[in-house]
Amino acid sequence: MSRRRDEGTVLVLVLGFTMVLALMVGVVVNVSAAVLARRAVSGAADGAAVAAAQALDVERLYRDGLRGDRVPLSPVGARQRVAAYAEQVRSDQPGLRLTVSVDSSTATVVAVRDVRLPFGRLLGLRPLRVEAVARARAPVGP
Repeated sequence: MSRRRDEGTVLVLVLGFTMVLALMVGVVVNVSAAVLARRAVSGAADGAAVAAAQALDVERLYRDGLRGDRVPLSPVGARQRVAAYAEQVRSDQPGLRLTVSVDSSTATVVAVRDVRLPFGRLLGLRPLRVEAVARARAPVGP
């Protein structure tokens, strides 16, 4: 082989490896951002569920008494506590939506947030929807 035919081969090889490396970095950064967003949304759901579980239905508790190990919760109070909690975390998690439902003694919170991945646009990805569900009850006993 002549030296003239080999010129530029190394350049093409370096460009190819650079492209593969850049793609790998983009994937790792996007996956890391998705995992961190999932943990943050899960934490927000847990915190909101604990806040909702503190909304005791005092009238029903005094009227019916304590039955077993379950304390009755107030749906209105739970919604108010979750709304207050959402205001506290709104600056850390923009676009976070929290919904709460109460079935007598258990508060269930669903947290949803659309996350834009750092290299999402470059890779042609839409925002990633992250969702977490948490349940909490008010404990009875020591």
